[in-house]
Amino acid sequence: MNGTNELTKKERLRRLEMAKEYMNEKFLTIGEIKEVAEHCNLSEYHFYRSFKMAYGLTPYQYIIEKKMQFAKKLLADQSMTLRAIAEECCFPDVFTFSKAFKRYYGLPPSSMR
Repeated sequence: MNGTNELTKKERLRRLEMAKEYMNEKFLTIGEIKEVAEHCNLSEYHFYRSFKMAYGLTPYQYIIEKKMQFAKKLLADQSMTLRAIAEECCFPDVFTFSKAFKRYYGLPPSSMR
């Protein structure tokens, strides 16, 4: 491999790390993956493919993972209702939140309390 290809790989990884940091900070407010791709100055297609190759999951799966980890933390607060947690995690309703949570953890959110 020549130096140019290596530099390209390093630059791509730097941009993916920049995208990951952005998703870590804004996972609750990201509307579309295109927004993240633009942030790290990659085409949506190239970003999606590169992210999956580098991290083993799609950008969407990564954002869902972040939301599920946040939701699990919020579940520790017994005073918060499932509806409030769903809203805090930017799910449209409790049903959608519960379904996503169960798909991710294998258990409904109510069993984590």
